[in-house]
Amino acid sequence: MTEGWAIAMLSGALVVMTGVLGWVAAEIRLLHKSLTQYVLKADCMGNMLAHAARIEKMEGRVSENSEKLAAIEQYHKMIHVPIIKRPPI
Repeated sequence: MTEGWAIAMLSGALVVMTGVLGWVAAEIRLLHKSLTQYVLKADCMGNMLAHAARIEKMEGRVSENSEKLAAIEQYHKMIHVPIIKRPPI
């Protein structure tokens, strides 16, 4: 193998290694960019506590409304009148 071939092979290897290192650097940059979009745990916990309070409030209203609906359904069964009257076709 001549000196020219050795230089060419070394240059080719350096080009390939530079390409691989460039690709790794780009992946790391993209990973860093995607990680900066995440929410901090403390911020998330505060938001989740607010959501939990709203959900509990909604659950209370749903149970209250379901009791009222059950009473209405029971009354309609008792008087033999359907709750929803269907229009004639």
